[in-house]
Amino acid sequence: MAIGKEQYMDKSKYEEIYESLEDITDIGPVAETFNIHPGIAYTILSQKTVSRVKTDFGRLKRSGPAQLEQWNRGRTILEMAKEKKIPATLIASLILKELNIPKKMAFNSPAKLQNRRLSLEIIQALENDHFFSPHAHNLQLEKGRLGEEIISRWLKAHKIDFLTEEQLREQNMTKTPDFLLPEPITIDGMKISWIESKAIFGDEREHKHYTKKQFSHYQQISGHGLVVYWYGFLDTLESNGHIIKSYLFFEKFKKDIIELLNFGVHQ
Repeated sequence: MAIGKEQYMDKSKYEEIYESLEDITDIGPVAETFNIHPGIAYTILSQKTVSRVKTDFGRLKRSGPAQLEQWNRGRTILEMAKEKKIPATLIASLILKELNIPKKMAFNSPAKLQNRRLSLEIIQALENDHFFSPHAHNLQLEKGRLGEEIISRWLKAHKIDFLTEEQLREQNMTKTPDFLLPEPITIDGMKISWIESKAIFGDEREHKHYTKKQFSHYQQISGHGLVVYWYGFLDTLESNGHIIKSYLFFEKFKKDIIELLNFGVHQ
């Protein structure tokens, strides 16, 4: 499928996509129907899943005894997760807590669990949970690294000096952007002094969160910046004086962008 040519996504289209994504099996059909890259559909589904869990987290924590009772009656972790639309590793975590089995030990070495049924179902949960498993977490970290690497290469190609987040922390700075530019550069007629890379889709919830948590602090210290939402963003986002771009801004690095968009996508 072609990458596409839109810098941003119309909100009505986004809402249709959002409502159409319920399960990992929806990614391919939704991507084809709405002519978007599967990586974008995957990312929107991931954020929808995380949002749903955050909303229900209190209730989930209290449901441990009920989850264990169902499991003892013979229901599998995967069956319970699918029915309740809850990531399988979260169901597994609740059951492990009720059984007083350390989650870290069980997830790192499930084959060592004495209960063979539990061992098998933990392995299945880890393999089938694409959003909350340790493997999924590592994939998201790698996506972040790939996005930052593209920006680093872009800056070097344009001979733009920069300091990385790691270098800034070595100087005991807090609230550090991914890239700080000692000399501001001009993009779309605006001077920017920092760049922040986000390997997510820029919806309103995420954008408000990061504006409050990060972007506003960067602005107070260094002025306006460039925010890169690698998997696209809504046309309704408030820029607050910053520049917002997607992967399309870095089209000259098409091979790297395709690797990023395809990375870890399950269809």
